Parts: sequence; structure tokens; C-alpha cells
Amino acid sequence: MVLFKTISYYGSVALCNARLVIQKQIEYPLFLVSYFIINPIGYFVGILFLYILVSNFQPLAGWTFPQLAFIYGLGDLSHGLMVMFAIQTWNIEGYVTRGEFDRMLLRPMNVFFQFITNYINFIGLTDIFTGGIIFAIGCKLVNFQWTLVNAIEIIVVVISAAIIRSSIYTIFCSIAFWTNRSRSLVWIIHDSLERTTLYPLSIYPQIIQTIFTFLIPIGFISFYPACEFLGQDSRTSLPLGLAIWTPIVALIMFLLASVVFNWGLKNYSSAGS
Repeated sequence: MVLFKTISYYGSVALCNARLVIQKQIEYPLFLVSYFIINPIGYFVGILFLYILVSNFQPLAGWTFPQLAFIYGLGDLSHGLMVMFAIQTWNIEGYVTRGEFDRMLLRPMNVFFQFITNYINFIGLTDIFTGGIIFAIGCKLVNFQWTLVNAIEIIVVVISAAIIRSSIYTIFCSIAFWTNRSRSLVWIIHDSLERTTLYPLSIYPQIIQTIFTFLIPIGFISFYPACEFLGQDSRTSLPLGLAIWTPIVALIMFLLASVVFNWGLKNYSSAGS
């Protein structure tokens, strides 16, 4: 009963925060519309470049254009979901330097929960929209079978991949608790994720593949799930199905992110101190 009340309380707080953030963002509809025009252009240009490259030369590390469209769309979907619900993980530096954790620390509620539920960014919808279109095209081209099991697996993979992304940002950007700076890391992480989740990981040297599998598990965001769905050789042998590892890795990364965040929070100094 106590557990149910706690979950209900935390859920109601998250919904209240979401409602307030949504009301604030819809006050500026033209801002969102502009992103719906600008953001998709970059991703459509990227997939067009892949089409031209593969059509005029050869498959990319054994991946044909339909398969590339599949992994590209899959990666963009999780990126959009993360941007929509966890973009604040990019800006731990801002929360630290502005003293925004002060008010969270004063509330009788887990600070990490408050942090990850205090903002919703509608701009993420533009990435979800674009990724959905590209992914649908990829599914059509590779004749992906939309069975109930496959549909559930795709949903679980996309949600889990978004958790992996946000956890990576949280872990690395928590350095701001000690240094008050982490913004430069944000763009390094962003570029790394863009370059490794929209394309096959197998195009990189083996050492890079190993790092992005076992040290910083970026490969589980889109590459390994796509390999299983498409029957591609991942060049990595793991027990169980590759797609099953994505939610497992997501859980591990989320717990690790929580530990690192709370560890850093102990070193937090108020902006007024």
C-alpha cells in the first residue's frame, strides 16, 4: 500500500510538471513550427546523401540503402524521444551554475526524479516525426514484418535506446558538480551519438566497436537491434538476442547514471554560497 501511494504521488508530480511545461511551450507555437521545418531538413539531407553514396558506389560495410534507412530512422526515433523527455541531461552545467538544484533539494522528493521529470521539450517531436518517416520507408524497403512481437520489440528498443542516450549524457555531464563546466562534453557526446547511431557501427575500426559496445554502450541504441531485425552480421557474439540486450543495457545505464548523479550532488554548492 505504501509503495502504491509513493508511486502514485511521484506520478502525479510528474504529470503536474508536464502539464505546466506544455502550457508554457504552446504559448509560442511559431517557435515549434519553425523547428518542424528546419530540423527535418538536416536528417532528410543526411539520408539523401547515404542514398547517393550507396547508389553510386557500393553498400556501406555490407549495408544496403534500405537497411541504412532502417537503422537511420531507428536511431533518429530514440534521439527524438530523448530530446523530448530528457534534454535537461545536456544542461546539468546550467542547473549547477544557476543554483536550480537548491529548490529541488528543499523538497521532500528524490532530486534525480525531479531533475529528469522537470522538463518536456516539444522540439523532440520534430525528430520523432522525421525519424518515423525514414524508419517507415526503411521498413517498407526491407519488407519488415510488422507482427505483434516485432512491434513490441521496436517500441521497447526505442524507449530503451532513449534511456541509454540520456544516461550517457547524465553520467558525463555530472562532472559539472565538481567543475561547474560540462558544456564542451555535451557536443562531443552529441557528435559521437550522431555519428554512431545513424550508421552501422561496423564501418569503424574494431577498437572503436569494442569501446562503443562494452565501455560506452552506444551500439545498443540502434546498431545491434537493427542487426537482429535485419539478420545482419554484427561481428559481436553475445548470449541471447541482440535486441534483448538494449533494455538490459538501458536499465544498467540508468542505475549507473543515478549513482553518478547522486554522487555529484553531494559535491553541489549553491550558487549563493
